[in-house]
Amino acid sequence: MKVLIINGSPRGRFSVTLQSCLYLEQTFPEHEFEFLNAGSGIHVFERDMSGATEAVASCDLLIFAYPVYDFLVPSQLHRFIELLKVSGADFTGVFASQLSTSLHFYDMTAQRFIEDNCNDMGMRVVKGLSAGTEDLLTEQGRSELEAFFRYAVFCVENEISEPSRSPAPAAQREYECCLEPSKKPEDYDTVIVGDLREEDESLRAMVKDFAAAFPYKTRFVNIADFQFKGGCLGCLNCRYDGRCVYDDGFDAFLADIYRADAIVYAFTPRDHSMGARFKMFDDRGFFTALRDRARGKPTAYIINGGYEAEENLIAVLEARAEMSQSFLAGFASNTAQLQSVAKKLAYALEHRYAPPQDFRGIAGQKLLRDWLWPVRGISRADNEYFKAHGLYDFPQRKWLYSLRLSVLGLLMRNEKLRAKIEPRLNHRRLAPYRKLLKQKRGGETL
Repeated sequence: MKVLIINGSPRGRFSVTLQSCLYLEQTFPEHEFEFLNAGSGIHVFERDMSGATEAVASCDLLIFAYPVYDFLVPSQLHRFIELLKVSGADFTGVFASQLSTSLHFYDMTAQRFIEDNCNDMGMRVVKGLSAGTEDLLTEQGRSELEAFFRYAVFCVENEISEPSRSPAPAAQREYECCLEPSKKPEDYDTVIVGDLREEDESLRAMVKDFAAAFPYKTRFVNIADFQFKGGCLGCLNCRYDGRCVYDDGFDAFLADIYRADAIVYAFTPRDHSMGARFKMFDDRGFFTALRDRARGKPTAYIINGGYEAEENLIAVLEARAEMSQSFLAGFASNTAQLQSVAKKLAYALEHRYAPPQDFRGIAGQKLLRDWLWPVRGISRADNEYFKAHGLYDFPQRKWLYSLRLSVLGLLMRNEKLRAKIEPRLNHRRLAPYRKLLKQKRGGETL
């Protein structure tokens, strides 16, 4: 069987994910493996995709191998997929799977992104493997990797694939300005960050109408005009001092955006995401990822297209807001939604409304906390940020609370004591809440 590995890591041959693929090549010598370094060689593929399209169309099994970057795949792999889709080549019936490595931080949204785009190209999707970054170094990890490949081969040989659950690519909508602009007060700094190309007339009109509907002055930043030298390299040099190795001015560009009180993003859905350029923008922000400069800032999205069926994209955008503990004013794709979202965003600014995080934000934060703690000596900037913001909230530090419950647990082992204690527990649990409510009511007995 001919197996094509698309190495989506920008680290190329130094990719940790690639090592799992090399392990498969050595473990299963009866299969022919071919490798394409799409991540590190994206600039080459932007000039000529002919060799890549031929390799994809002729393989028996295609495996996308990549590290998870910021909820999705690296921007370089995103761009490669975009080039595949516009190449005009026919990939109908090609069996496609994936192998991702990560901390398991939103690995499911990255995997769904690959599945959706493979379905767009008519490929037959085989369920992929989401591995931990260091799983290959463990016996269990190697066993799971081998089992995944055997399963993928079984699916190809038996013509078995996953049913498509992917939405049709979001259709763009025609939009024309219909709201009158007016002079606005400058009480708050609200920035609209967009990926506006010359042909994006509808999105440009939506941005203008949002600015007209919003009660305060806004400013616009177009990432399409920024001269990126490239996407995130995954080099991790930023962990030492919080600085990116690129010298293209992106740090100052990002700082200008994050000085705002509120951030609105404007985009046209492309390939089940905000597009490859926005993905590059997101990935390049990794040098401040754990020191979230958008934390607590209300946010909103202006979307030129039918985003409603893009459940994975919506999941990513909602999760980002939860991770930043930012009030999400909503998504707008028509005039009524633009006006509604503008009112909600203004309310959040005026009242400093920032609801607490739900499971998505809390679980994600704890996962990053547990990753950072053992490497805090080398990730100095992130470590200082976590300490300053009280994010090292390990349960072991609640030792007094734990001690009390341990003592209670010992007492409850005695049936006679348990019979006396249990009837009082409900009242004991509610005691601090009743005290609070009594104080709130000015001393009235509940």
